[in-house]
Amino acid sequence: MNAGREPASRYGLALLARRDYSRQELIERLCRRGYSAAEAADAAAELAASRALSDERYAAERVRGRVAQGVGPVRIMVELRAKGVSAEIIAAALAPEEGAWAARAAAARTKRFGMAIPEDRRERARQARFLQARGFRHEDIIFAVDAQQD
Repeated sequence: MNAGREPASRYGLALLARRDYSRQELIERLCRRGYSAAEAADAAAELAASRALSDERYAAERVRGRVAQGVGPVRIMVELRAKGVSAEIIAAALAPEEGAWAARAAAARTKRFGMAIPEDRRERARQARFLQARGFRHEDIIFAVDAQQD
């Protein structure tokens, strides 16, 4: 640790006071700040032990926020993996939403394109691409684009 600089764990705690981070994300942030990889890893371990840092909490919050923005499970999964969250934690965070993705895809389609179900293939394909870019699964896209909704 350099003289005159706050400990990595204190700076990490200050970051976590603003928003949740994944362990990997926090370590990267500390390293960008000039802390060594060992200092950053030690700080992350200390913060995780004190429960200030939690990949489970981070994943749950991230899922909740992205669902509210109309993002699908595939895209959420990819984003969380990029932040270093394990597959088990991602599956646990996505579990409460399971079964609601088709309705969420339909809601995203309706919000963007209106209530009318597309009649021609070209418009259906355009709407399907929109939902695919949002990260919805194929079966959810089929439901949203082809289902007759009231």
